[in-house]
Amino acid sequence: MPALPAIDVVATDLDGTFLGADGRVSALNAYAMRCAARRGVRLVFATGRPLRWLQPLQPFRPLDAYAIASNGAIVWSLARGEAVAVHPLPVDATVAVAAALLTAVPDAGFAVEYADGTWGRTPAYPIRGDMVEQSVLATEVASLLAADTAVKLLLVSPSRPTADLLAVARPAVRERLSLTYSMVRSAGLLEMCGPGVDKGTALRDLLAAWEVRPERVAAFGDMPNDLPLLHAAGFPFAMSDADPSLLGAGFPLAGDHDDSGVGRRVLELLGEPLPDDILRDTTEPR
Repeated sequence: MPALPAIDVVATDLDGTFLGADGRVSALNAYAMRCAARRGVRLVFATGRPLRWLQPLQPFRPLDAYAIASNGAIVWSLARGEAVAVHPLPVDATVAVAAALLTAVPDAGFAVEYADGTWGRTPAYPIRGDMVEQSVLATEVASLLAADTAVKLLLVSPSRPTADLLAVARPAVRERLSLTYSMVRSAGLLEMCGPGVDKGTALRDLLAAWEVRPERVAAFGDMPNDLPLLHAAGFPFAMSDADPSLLGAGFPLAGDHDDSGVGRRVLELLGEPLPDDILRDTTEPR
């Protein structure tokens, strides 16, 4: 591929894309992003993660970098440490969706992510992977929504794998919320934001504010919640081990997330050589 130094924005998913399997940023990925920033390229890290899970992005705080968190519900300035945009869940629609889902999935557990990065859950929803205790525990989703500004609803079912849970959930959710998933599990986990809220709409809002055309944007992802992000970019790339929904869409492949696929492709787009000294390293120091 010829060098394409005309990109103005690099937008990348985190897990399975920019981060390695160990959840860390490789030295090559970090180097590529710093090279891009020195060229005046804006950096956007788009993730389903809540704000409290953005620790891997700390090294990029001095750069012109933003995080799209909770699948587009929050846009966060890393440098200023504050929200640029927040898109709350519509309360009445979310309560109705949760009731429909509980009818369709009797063993459903629900959780909500709040705008400040805390979270709440119903008793059937397990403690999240970071082992941070919920700030709110309630038997009904309506009580969770009343407790704070909720931006994302999560549904888990211990008896249904992701694909089966999605098939049951779609007719219950309809168009009332944005429905997606970011991982495939035997105990299915689905994620919902307000209608029309996703990584792609959040990126388009940033591009409009910056007066950047989509054809000057490179984007990277690996799961269905990344599809809107890739469709919003002129240079979309799927990771080589991406979900079939991305691989089947015909996106160019960026390589493996455990081989700094994002960093390699960004350097290629910028016309920058691969740095031999960094290639001998494996991860960005903590």
